[in-house]
Amino acid sequence: MPPSPKFSTLPGGRTILLSIKPKYADLILAGSKRVEFRRSWAAQEVTAVVLYSSSPIQKLVGVAKVESVISASPTALWQTCQERGGGLTRDELRSYFAGKGKGIAVLLGEVSTLPNQVDPHDIFDHFVPPQSFRYLDPSECRKFDSKFLQRSSRT
Repeated sequence: MPPSPKFSTLPGGRTILLSIKPKYADLILAGSKRVEFRRSWAAQEVTAVVLYSSSPIQKLVGVAKVESVISASPTALWQTCQERGGGLTRDELRSYFAGKGKGIAVLLGEVSTLPNQVDPHDIFDHFVPPQSFRYLDPSECRKFDSKFLQRSSRT
């Protein structure tokens, strides 16, 4: 039997849907990428991230707790990348933050992988992949948790 999820998206704080390139989503799920870098971030406190693996996968693949969010210079973020496992080379990080004096490092905590990837259309009405992220409303969180728990309990 697949492992059951260790947490849901609902308790405390906001949950967001985050579009991530498949290469990086796989590294997060494998546990080797523990920092997600962003050029901008949510205004509200975020406690959980639903991971959407973008094209060509185009599926929901897991959920991660957000431990903390750091806003710093790209040079300082490189240090965080090295210490926590950022999944990027120094050149990739510099290129991503080119022209930005500050960037965001989202420190990821516990990650749960969906045993079966979920078509986002099963959860979200009129799904359009977010350019960066989008907040989930409580009903979307409940749908995701229901699908997550249902798929996690299958043998």
